[in-house]
Amino acid sequence: MSAPLRWHNGYAAMPSTLSIIRASALPRLVDHAAGTPLLWLWGAWRRKRCLPAAPRHFGLMMFETIGDTLLAGSLIASLRASVPDAKVTVFASRGNIAVLALLDGVDTVVDVPLTRPHLAVAAIRSIAVDVMIDIGQWPRWYALLCAASRSRYTIGFATPGQSRHYAYDSAVPHGRDVHELENFQRLLAPIPGVQPLPPGRVLKAAGQPPERIRAHAPYVVVHPWASGFRSASREWPLACWSELIARACGIGMSVLVSGSPADGPRAAALVEACPGGLPVMSIAGEVSLAELAAVLQGAAAVVAVNTGVMHLAALLDAPLVALHGPTSRRRWGPTGSRSIALAPAPPARCEFLHLGFEYPAGPVDCMQHIGVDEVFAALQALLR
Repeated sequence: MSAPLRWHNGYAAMPSTLSIIRASALPRLVDHAAGTPLLWLWGAWRRKRCLPAAPRHFGLMMFETIGDTLLAGSLIASLRASVPDAKVTVFASRGNIAVLALLDGVDTVVDVPLTRPHLAVAAIRSIAVDVMIDIGQWPRWYALLCAASRSRYTIGFATPGQSRHYAYDSAVPHGRDVHELENFQRLLAPIPGVQPLPPGRVLKAAGQPPERIRAHAPYVVVHPWASGFRSASREWPLACWSELIARACGIGMSVLVSGSPADGPRAAALVEACPGGLPVMSIAGEVSLAELAAVLQGAAAVVAVNTGVMHLAALLDAPLVALHGPTSRRRWGPTGSRSIALAPAPPARCEFLHLGFEYPAGPVDCMQHIGVDEVFAALQALLR
């Protein structure tokens, strides 16, 4: 087991850089136009270094979304299992730092204020490590921070078309034809003797749900809300959720609507839209992330759109119906053995997201092509 988790630095929470540069073409253009030549020059100036003998202290740059962080958590478990006395420091950001408390094997967390470059560089250099692994798939800013770190060796993705790999000591191919979990596990290949572990080894024990929630068992958890760039395109219509909740209650289930504190008003509106007298309640913003993990693990089933909560339920191996529209099941589907991933059938032009920003011009209505009958049938199959 790892030592108690320590939090290093205390910078004020800042907006997620990933959300900012994903949200429009201009920030991505600036990231590409400025980052690419800087990384090329850095790589040309500094020779590739050799992997240190018997590395023990590993740094992971995990500035991505909660879902990415959970999937990449298998790197921590794998390093712990393969390297005696390994020490793991995670460099994280505002958007995902809370979820690190759920991951087993983290020694220290460094809060990196990504939108303040001078503070970000200071934070990334605050702790020296033997090997730094950057899990970022496309932002050049992350690769620049990795190059600036006090690491003896760096590993990161060479993502086709992103021109971000020049300054890494070892650049690992990133594929669009495999699940992102496999891409993350490829980052371990340059370290001899480290074998990737299955994702089920990522999380700490979830414990028991709060008593006030156990009283509603058996219950189904629904998570209707996505987050990040164009999140509405990845959400199922509320009328469909209302009908699904009514059907679940009709077969003897209570229903809990989960969400963040910001989702509270929408969750309350969804509960209000359901037929009166049904055993449905909102827990959005009323449970901590650790409590939510316990609630998901104790659920008879979970129904969620593709977001961090979906990945958390899958890692807990909860019975899960995962709704995918623009997000590819092959690239970002649930990893649990008791998961059913649904998406619109052809000829709907859906499941096109690879890195998260490849939306066409105009509205995207993929989620509207997933029928309530199909989702309820999958839910019943899991409950049986």
